[in-house]
Amino acid sequence: MRLVSLSLRNYRNYARLEIELSPRLNVFLGQNAQGKTNLLEAVSLLALSSSQRARRESELVGKLGPEARIEAVAERNGRQVEMSINLAVSAGESDRISKTIRVDGQPRRAVDLPGELRATLFWPEDLNLVKGGPEHRRRFLNQMLVQVEKGYGRALAAYRRVLEQRNSLLKSVAAGFEPPSALDVWDTELARHGELILAARRAATDELGPLAAGNHAAIASGEAFGLTYESSDLPLLEQLAESKGDDVRRGSTSVGPHRDDLRIDVAGADARSFASQGQQRSAVVSMKLAEADLVEERSGERPILLLDDVLSELDGERRSALLARVGDRGQVIVTSVEAEPFPAELIERATVLCISAGQVAACA
Repeated sequence: MRLVSLSLRNYRNYARLEIELSPRLNVFLGQNAQGKTNLLEAVSLLALSSSQRARRESELVGKLGPEARIEAVAERNGRQVEMSINLAVSAGESDRISKTIRVDGQPRRAVDLPGELRATLFWPEDLNLVKGGPEHRRRFLNQMLVQVEKGYGRALAAYRRVLEQRNSLLKSVAAGFEPPSALDVWDTELARHGELILAARRAATDELGPLAAGNHAAIASGEAFGLTYESSDLPLLEQLAESKGDDVRRGSTSVGPHRDDLRIDVAGADARSFASQGQQRSAVVSMKLAEADLVEERSGERPILLLDDVLSELDGERRSALLARVGDRGQVIVTSVEAEPFPAELIERATVLCISAGQVAACA
C-alpha cells in the first residue's frame, strides 16, 4: 500500500499542489503554520473520509473559492487506484458543505471509503491516548477498525443515529409525552448495532495487546505493557433494560460502546494514573505501531505511516527506537520543523522536501 501522487486544489492553505511520493521515506520540513499538518490531513482524509482536526468540513476549503479538491493515485495489491474528494460550500451557507467521493471514477459514500487507502496517523494530539479521556481511545479503535473490519463503519454510523434518537426520546419520556415502552424498539436497534461494534473492538484489542507489548518492549527496555477493553459482560440489551430508569432521569444513554474505555497498563499499573510522562509517550508510540501492525496483518499490506511532527515530542531514546522500527517498513510520510532529529543515514536515503506558505519544493 502506498500513495503514488497527491494533488490539492484550494485545500486549506494550498492553492495548488502536485507531488509524487517515494515508496519509502518522505520527509517534509518547514516551520509551524506552513502547511505540514494540512498535507498529512489530506492523506488521512482519503483514508478515513473525515478530518480529525476540523470542527466543520467547511474549514477545509481555502480562500480562493467555494470548492476544495483532493486527488490521489494509490497503489494497492499491485494495481493503481484513482481517488478524489470534492468539497463544495453551499452558497450563502458557509457551514453547509457537499462532499463528493469517487474511486476509479465511481461514486462512493463516505462510510464506504475507508479501506481503499489505509493509513496510520500519529500526531501530537495522540499523546491524549493515555492521559486524555475515554473518547480518545474509542476514536483510536474506531479509526483503525473502519479500515480493516468490513461493515464496521456502517454499524458505527447506524449506532450513532439510533443513539441520538433514543436520547431524544428519553427526554420525551421524562416529560411525560411518551410512555417508557416507546423505548423498546430503539433499545433493540441500539443493541443490534452496538453488539457488532463491541465484538469488533474486543477482538481488535486481543490482537493489539501482544503487538503493542512487543513494540513497547523494544522501545522501553523490556517494560511490560497490556491492553484491556473495559465494558460490561452483560448483553447490551440487558444493560439498556437495567439502566432505563436512570437514563430517563438523565436524559441520555449511560451504557453501550459510546461509554466504554480501553485500559492501558504499563509495568503492571494503569498508565493513565501511574505512568510517568516518558512511559505514557512510549505507550502511545507502541499503540500506533501496533495499529499499523494489525492493519498489515489483516489486510496483507503495510498501511502508510503518517508522522506529524511527533519526533520533537519524544526524547532521544524513544525517537531513535521509533525511527528504527519504521525506517524500511512500507511508505512513511513524516513532517518536522528541522532535519536535526533524523539520523544522517536516514536522511540520505529519504526524499526530503520543504514546505513554506503552502508551497512544496526541494530544500535549499
